Amino acid sequence: MNETFSDLAEQLAAAWVNGTTIPLPPEDAAPRNRVDAYAIQDRMAEIVGQPVVGWKVGASVPCVQLFEGHDGPLPGRIFADRCHNTRATLQATQFHGAKIETEYAFRLTQPLPDRPISTADLQDKLTFHPAIELSATRYAPGTGNRAATSFDGIADNATSGAVVLGDAIDDWHNLDFENLPLDARIDDSPPIQAYSGAFRRNPIDIVAETINDLHTRGIKFETDMCLLTGSLTLPTPLRKGQSLVIRIAEYPPVTLALT
Repeated sequence: MNETFSDLAEQLAAAWVNGTTIPLPPEDAAPRNRVDAYAIQDRMAEIVGQPVVGWKVGASVPCVQLFEGHDGPLPGRIFADRCHNTRATLQATQFHGAKIETEYAFRLTQPLPDRPISTADLQDKLTFHPAIELSATRYAPGTGNRAATSFDGIADNATSGAVVLGDAIDDWHNLDFENLPLDARIDDSPPIQAYSGAFRRNPIDIVAETINDLHTRGIKFETDMCLLTGSLTLPTPLRKGQSLVIRIAEYPPVTLALT
């Protein structure tokens, strides 16, 4: 890795740990492609030094990629200290530009073969979890003389912030994931807009694709890791003093509060 990208990875890692922001780097110091962006994210993760307990993937649906101008999905790591169960209360000062998303998550319960996999390989090896992703940015708003790109976002751990996982559901194989009812509300506000139609995909396809993408990068998706498969609701700001509750079908709610 060149010195410029190494410096950026160190700055992003420090901002992650300290809950601070950095300026958006100038064009000549920014990642120009996925190879650059992955290298910066990988180095950032090494410096952060937390165990990786899973992955999230943004823009997992082609129409979202087209709408937002991405060349593909945006994968990022979930660190152990940012992964919570069922209910979480987090400090707003740690998450800049915080937005919340309702997601389907899956946890791997058995090892996978060391080769590209299919959805058939996953059928007896996953538990399903309703989940919340809190996204955030390490780039200070209004900085830099250019617009941020997909590659900036990937380098910034795919704008990951924190994750809240609901209870495990073993009997998920007959669920109609593309049409499951969901309700996400911040305090007493009306429900957040839910995506449907072309904005949803079979999440097991996304799990397989993401694990195979990691495999091509030499990264193994380990047993007990979780994977968030992309937003099911409009990404919505969550501010200090607010709470989010999500309900997917009849399953127990998942909550996140910022203080």
